[in-house]
Amino acid sequence: MQGLFLSVCIVISLYLHTCISLRMRSCVLRPVQGDTTKYKVYLTSSRASGEFRCADGTHFNQKKCLCVWPPRNKTATFPTRPRPTRPRPTTEPINRPIKTRPFKPIRPIKTKPLDPIRPLLPGEQKPGYRPFESTTIGPCFTSPDADRNYFSQYIHGYGTVRRRCPIGTLYNDRECGCIDLAPVTSIYCRPEINLEYDSKPIKDNGGTHIPIGNNGHVDSVAKAGRFNGIGQLTVWMYSNIDFGQKLTISLRFYDFPGGPDEQVLVSNCMDSKLGAVEIALAPRNKEVIFRADTVASGPAEIRLPYKDKAWKNVTYVYDGTALRAKVDDEEQAVAMKGHLDTRAGGFEIGMCNRRGYVGYIDDLKVHRCVNIDYVIGNGKGPLSPYDARGSNLDIRGP
Repeated sequence: MQGLFLSVCIVISLYLHTCISLRMRSCVLRPVQGDTTKYKVYLTSSRASGEFRCADGTHFNQKKCLCVWPPRNKTATFPTRPRPTRPRPTTEPINRPIKTRPFKPIRPIKTKPLDPIRPLLPGEQKPGYRPFESTTIGPCFTSPDADRNYFSQYIHGYGTVRRRCPIGTLYNDRECGCIDLAPVTSIYCRPEINLEYDSKPIKDNGGTHIPIGNNGHVDSVAKAGRFNGIGQLTVWMYSNIDFGQKLTISLRFYDFPGGPDEQVLVSNCMDSKLGAVEIALAPRNKEVIFRADTVASGPAEIRLPYKDKAWKNVTYVYDGTALRAKVDDEEQAVAMKGHLDTRAGGFEIGMCNRRGYVGYIDDLKVHRCVNIDYVIGNGKGPLSPYDARGSNLDIRGP
C-alpha cells in the first residue's frame, strides 16, 4: 500500500514539473511589425493588448522574450536610438603617491544686492528664487473675527471654532494668518486667564487653555456666567502660587437680589481664611470690597460703592507699591509693598467660604503683570497718580 502511494506522488510531481517548464518556456509577448522597439502582450491566441514601448536604446527580442540592447557590431540593421552614456569609474594607479595640501578655509564670496532698477542678466535669478516652489496662492481655511486677536476656523467634527492668535500678533484677512504685530501694550501684558462665558462648557479663552473646574451650578447664559449662590468655578493652577508683585484682574458683573451679606466674585481664600487676593461684594451696602495680603505689609482692604441694576466694571491692580481699585469711575489706592501672600487653594470664582454670589459675571481676565491699559491712580487715596513711565516697575510682565 505504501509503495502504491509513493508511485502516485512521483507521477503527480513529474506532471507538475512538466507543466511548469512548458509554461515558463512559453512567451506571451510578440513584436510589432515594422517597429522593433515595441511589443504586444497576447493573453489568448486571438486577443492582444495595446502596444508597449521598450526602454530607450533597447529592442524586443522574440527568442529571449524581452527587450535587449542591440549587438555592438557596426553592421547591426536595427534602427537604433542614441544610447545613454554611462560614466565608468577610473581606478587609481597602484602605489601612486598621494599629495596632501593643508586645509585652507573657504572665503565667503562678497556679493552685492541686485539693483531693483537694473534688469536681470541672462541666467540671473532674483534673490530668494525657488524654481520648484509653487507660486499659486492656496485656499484660505480661516476667516476674520470682529476682534483681530481672534480668527474663526472650521474643524471637522466641531464646526466653526473661534481661536486666538499667538501672543503679540493680530489676524490679517488679506494674508490669511496672524502676521500683524499687536500694539506694544498687549504684547507685553496679555491675560493668562480670559473667561468670556460664550461657550458651553465654560472654558478659558486666554490661548493657553487652562483647565477651569465647574461644580455644575454655573451656566453660560447670553454670553455671561450666571451664578445662583451655590455656583463655583475653580482655577486649580493658582494653588500655592506666588503672584509676586504684579497682578491685574478685571471683570464686570450684574448682581441680583438675594444671597449672603458678603458674596465673593474672585478669591483664593481657603477654609476660614480670607484670600490674599480677593474681590467681593457687600450687597446690603452696595459696595465692592478689594482685599490684598502681602508678606511685608499684611492685609489691606478698599471699599468702593457701585450702582444698582446696571453692569459694573471692576479693576484690581497690585504693582508692588500699592493696591489700586476701581469700580466704574470710582477709584482708590492704598500703599503696600512686598510679595502677595500665598494660599493653598486655587482661584475660586462665584463662591468661597460659603459666600456665594448671585448674579452675572463676564469678561474676567487675570494678568500676572501690570497691564497699563488698566492702570489706576487718578482718584482718591494717599498716593499720587500712577505713571508707568516714571516708575521702576517692569510693566512688560513676567
